Amino acid sequence: MLGAPGIHRESKKELLEPPELLRSCQSGSTESTGQTWALPRRSLALLGVLDAPVAQAAPWPGLLVVPLQFERGAFLVNFTLGAVAFRGVMDTGSPYLLVSACVGARKAAGRCEEYCARYGCGDMQTGRPSGLPENIIMLTGASAAARWQVGNLELGGTALGNLIFGMLGQTQSFGGNAGAPNFGLIREGRAADSELRPTFLGQTAFTSLAVDLRDLLRPKLELRAASFEQNALSTRAAKLLDLQLLGAPLTYYAAEVESLIVDGVDILRTAFASGFPGVVAILDTGTTGLALPELLFQSFDAARRARAREAGVKASGNVEIKLVPASGFSAPVLQLRRGRIAELGASLDIVTALNGAAGSVFMRTELAEQDGKVPPAERPAIIFLGLGFLLGLRLEIDTNIGLAKFVD
Repeated sequence: MLGAPGIHRESKKELLEPPELLRSCQSGSTESTGQTWALPRRSLALLGVLDAPVAQAAPWPGLLVVPLQFERGAFLVNFTLGAVAFRGVMDTGSPYLLVSACVGARKAAGRCEEYCARYGCGDMQTGRPSGLPENIIMLTGASAAARWQVGNLELGGTALGNLIFGMLGQTQSFGGNAGAPNFGLIREGRAADSELRPTFLGQTAFTSLAVDLRDLLRPKLELRAASFEQNALSTRAAKLLDLQLLGAPLTYYAAEVESLIVDGVDILRTAFASGFPGVVAILDTGTTGLALPELLFQSFDAARRARAREAGVKASGNVEIKLVPASGFSAPVLQLRRGRIAELGASLDIVTALNGAAGSVFMRTELAEQDGKVPPAERPAIIFLGLGFLLGLRLEIDTNIGLAKFVD
């Protein structure tokens, strides 16, 4: 899936100093990154004409705190558009505010009542037209037709005014979660990319976000119009990489991986042996556990099976990911929480292979390379690091300074 040519790496030790390819992608790099637009899930292949922001009547709050609800492997955000209440998956791996209409196969199968009671439904005319043309958006788990509308958004008890959102119609599943639509939290996309739509955060003044899962009985999302204050507990941080430099259409919250340990075995050498110059983790709260490209999933499965033969199935499948630290910080070391979590009534230790049908975060650029429109480039293997690694932590993402902090 991520078949771009790469540089062979003999040892994971070389990742301790970021390869030149990844170093050039660090946020704040002195190299030109091209302009991004602040207005403007996972893998977006076909994302349409840029539009001016909708006017915001009231001043933006400096801090907005939004309670979260856990359900079916995800934390959900409650919000309203006009008079209609919705719930969406809090998703740091996607950019858009999306809601659903009950149409197509779901309507034909008579499944509207349950779905709409759970997540809320509008119709394809909810809100008013934004002037943007309809398009198809591609997610890791599905593709869907989207109509781009404008509506009055209320979030966390605060009226945020008129914002552009996507109304999803017919959805084609690739075998992923067919639950709530995404409440996307990626802020920026490429200015010159005419395929992008306005992101939710890009239409607001919020430039930092925090996903606070330290108290699982009171999980919350915080949106802030400035950087979070440094405190004594903020000692672990990773520098965010700008994957736009490698052809991604969006500024994913991505960090370089130093090691990926499965039952005591570092499986990163699989990526190096396959020619990838490194491995990058997208911090993705829309993923339950961990999603790996096929080559790394095969190594994960081999290590897990070897451990199971030695110590039993219950003792296998332990995953630890160490991120390359930002300057002046210690390295974030994240462990996949195993077993059933009493506060959530669920297990999040799910490791899956990425579905090739959904494409990669670089898909459109890779297609342009195949057509000879742009020269080929080296790219890292991409993994999606999800909720199972974040329980008990506060993840702070600061787009002002390009840092992801992990606070106990």
